[in-house]
Amino acid sequence: MPVNHPKHFQQRFVNPLLWSILAALAIYSGFVILSDLDAVGVSAARLGITGWLIILGLSLANYGLRFTRWELYLSRLDSRVPIHLSVAYYISGFAFTTTPGKAGEAVRSFYLKRHGVAYVHSLAAFFTERLVDLVAMVLLALVAALAFPAYQWPVVVITLLIIAAFPLIHAHWFYAFLDRQRTRLPSEKLRSVGSRIIDLLRSASSLLKSGPLYAGLTLALFAWGAEGVAFQVILEALGINTSLLLAIGIYSISVLAGALSFIPGGLGSTEAVMILLLVLVGADTPTAVAATIICRLSTLWLAVVIGGIVVVALELSSKTSRQQAHES
Repeated sequence: MPVNHPKHFQQRFVNPLLWSILAALAIYSGFVILSDLDAVGVSAARLGITGWLIILGLSLANYGLRFTRWELYLSRLDSRVPIHLSVAYYISGFAFTTTPGKAGEAVRSFYLKRHGVAYVHSLAAFFTERLVDLVAMVLLALVAALAFPAYQWPVVVITLLIIAAFPLIHAHWFYAFLDRQRTRLPSEKLRSVGSRIIDLLRSASSLLKSGPLYAGLTLALFAWGAEGVAFQVILEALGINTSLLLAIGIYSISVLAGALSFIPGGLGSTEAVMILLLVLVGADTPTAVAATIICRLSTLWLAVVIGGIVVVALELSSKTSRQQAHES
């Protein structure tokens, strides 16, 4: 069974991906123009082969740890898929990280549906994944908040809001309240959507109990901490003097700022905050821009490229299956 009609697949997923890539090229070109093109090239070369292998390896470790958590969540929801396909479906979502409309998790859900995994379960796993990532990023960002007083209050506020939200997702009165509000919606279609959201939250609540919650959070801290370590490797190679904890904190608070901007992939906002924080710790602007671009290429865009390769492979396989079915 195909994921969807090829034309619809292109309109829903491929076209937004292409637009996001064009937007990224425009943003990065702007940063480079405002900085120094030569400085970016020289900085990339200063990492050397060993440096690049280390940061790319740490990024791959991040993806592996996050996939391990994803498998934990699907298993908890009794949604099992052959491991090689589960890996491919999970990585396929990376291709659409920078696209609007949450296309990444949508394509995962479409693929998983072929194996009987209900949309409510795959979306509940995604919701939990993003929430736990947010908690991990906030905890790691607290390190940077200690060094940057101007960023302390937003991190503290976000932390308190997240802490307050966890009891809600397990409270029976909360679901009763949501259901009452759902019944007051003006149309049957909206009431149906409201019911699906409530079901999603109920499914997610089983993943936010002590066992899976702590396991997922531990994996998230190691996963995002690995990318923070990669950022430190970049900073050291470029001569920006920071401690490991501060580098992890700067990376985390930048990604957190990008997430709170509600811009897909945090494009532009993450980079701007990262450059600003690096300048505040003493880096000159060209070097800060170079470090930021290298970091984003080796983390965000590496994932997009790998995800894109996997999506092409899955679609070619699906096309072959359709042709064989038609011939038979």
